[in-house]
Amino acid sequence: MAVTFSYLVEATYPVFSLGGSTADAARRLAASGCACAPVLDGERYLGMVSLARLFEGRKGWPTAREKLGVELLETVRSYRPDAQLFDNLISVAASMCGVVPLADEQGRYEGVVSSKRILGFLAERIHSGEGGSTMEIEVPPTGAKLSEIIETIEKNDASILSFTSWPTGAAGEGRIIFFRVATHDFFRLVKNMENYGYLIRYHSAFPDAGYDELREKALEFIHYMDM
Repeated sequence: MAVTFSYLVEATYPVFSLGGSTADAARRLAASGCACAPVLDGERYLGMVSLARLFEGRKGWPTAREKLGVELLETVRSYRPDAQLFDNLISVAASMCGVVPLADEQGRYEGVVSSKRILGFLAERIHSGEGGSTMEIEVPPTGAKLSEIIETIEKNDASILSFTSWPTGAAGEGRIIFFRVATHDFFRLVKNMENYGYLIRYHSAFPDAGYDELREKALEFIHYMDM
């Protein structure tokens, strides 16, 4: 199933109406800890108003007589709720104040999605945090195939929870392959991968780090017995 913006929508985020009180908008933004919020004309999304813009050139709070006009709004692209999240991550990362507004085909406001919510969703999908360890392997342009690396990891009693890759080197011809793995002995996995000739660029800290020397000797003995 495609992951769309509607999957992460936050319908309770602050929202203001065109012609509303700027003083009320400023106080609500300050109280909620939000840097900016959508402004609507009826149900139609118009743009975003920021706390910085409301206080621009002022020494105090906006007065009760002042109204939210279009001149105070920032033009921020809206996304349709059914738009694919992963196809739009780059533009979302560049959005102001950490949220992107959602609007349907008629421009009617549907809520916002925050960068914080997206980051949490991505962290869950790559199994960040407890329950896994990170290992990054650097592969030169003439390096091993991904299928070979995966097979080697699985032969060491490890399960791959997620993986991705990105270019490395001056010309970007090599690859860094990122793995989140689950294994009962992460130390042994990393050491075996190094023994197989893979260049481990980064790995998570070993649990029970104080026993590394003893485990290293045990691993050497196991390797000797395998020979």
